[in-house]
Amino acid sequence: MRAEEVAEAMTAAFLSIKKHIREGSSLKSALYSVSRSMKPSLNALRLARKMLHLYAIESYRVSSLLRGVIRDEVGSDALILLTLFITSIRAGVDLGDLEDLARALRRVMKGMWPRDVEPWLGLIRVLPDLEPARGRAPGYPPWFVRMLRRVLGRGEALRLMAFQDEARPRTYVALNTLIASAEEVLEEAERVGVRLSEDGRVPGLYVLEKAEDTRRLAELVRRSLLLVQDFSSYYAVYAARPKPGQLVLDVCAAPGSKTILAGLLMRNKGLIISVDSSVRRLYTHLRRVRRAGLRIVEDVVADATAQLPLSLEADLVILDPPCSSTGLFWREPTYRQLIKPRHVGMFARLQRKMLESAASHVRVGGALVYSTCSLSLEENELLLEDFLKKRPEYELAPIDPALGSPGLRGMDSARRLYPHRDYCNGFFLAKLRRIW
Repeated sequence: MRAEEVAEAMTAAFLSIKKHIREGSSLKSALYSVSRSMKPSLNALRLARKMLHLYAIESYRVSSLLRGVIRDEVGSDALILLTLFITSIRAGVDLGDLEDLARALRRVMKGMWPRDVEPWLGLIRVLPDLEPARGRAPGYPPWFVRMLRRVLGRGEALRLMAFQDEARPRTYVALNTLIASAEEVLEEAERVGVRLSEDGRVPGLYVLEKAEDTRRLAELVRRSLLLVQDFSSYYAVYAARPKPGQLVLDVCAAPGSKTILAGLLMRNKGLIISVDSSVRRLYTHLRRVRRAGLRIVEDVVADATAQLPLSLEADLVILDPPCSSTGLFWREPTYRQLIKPRHVGMFARLQRKMLESAASHVRVGGALVYSTCSLSLEENELLLEDFLKKRPEYELAPIDPALGSPGLRGMDSARRLYPHRDYCNGFFLAKLRRIW
């Protein structure tokens, strides 16, 4: 690749990181916004995506290393550029001759070029060869490493983190059999060069092996023939076992993935009441479920941390509350820098209120399925321990099929999923049955 194209890619990545820091948007959406104004070449855009992925994984460790070497002698823009250089080179990205690249960057960036970076460019020839201290987990904040060791033990925690840095997440899809039969969807996918293979752990879920033309794949998703789901989300709804004719309450329902899966299993028979606190998110939710062919969904705007404005007892309540997302560090590496220890406690307090609110709408003999994409004890086992002490009318019920690993602290009926063991988002799932 020419130096100009590499410089174009690095500039796009640089601007995306600045936008991400300034606005809090994801690196992916920031790059999309930047590319609309920059209009980089296709090769440059692909390289920028790769640079941002590597930056997200390694920036915590590399920026800490740089600050220890250069102290406060460079500004934030220079630090971003140096980190981009180092994370790319450490991963084996061919940036060409570094002096040629630096000259090309000056031309492409023009007034944005941080002059204080120049004295330190020589560092990148040395620092990429430095190895992290033995036993240290690169790219992860210390609090997360401590939390993971508490959950998994030291050796298994290191294996999980190494796996997340080396393996790419799978893409899973479900077939929308409300619109067409499974055979018809698979034939349509094969016809346009989308290759799927059955996952095998739960019926109806497939792994996306290859798409010869991503535009054809996007069209199948847009038409809702293929429903993109992580294994963990699909498993949570499948294990909840919603049945045709039931009344299902989906709390914190937007953007709608679990609602759609529940509707598929219910064969569009019964009623799903979807609750979310945001009108905007519910509008998107309703469009998605209607496009998927569901006609049994009613949306309600309500704050799930308070008593819901509903007078009903459901056969099944699905509660997938906001969480710290520590199970998503594999799929969304930027969360490693965004999520702080205080977020775990903050979300646990919200979840406790939501669980209490949702539990008042389960009929006797019905079930409440609680799930998070968090690996912490505070948002999962510890929270449920407190709930079960206060609400003796509930008991922890077994989950079928019992995939993944048992819950911790004696909660063997609950399930935990880990990226390195289950090839999906980190996840917690528990089923609570109301017995009286």
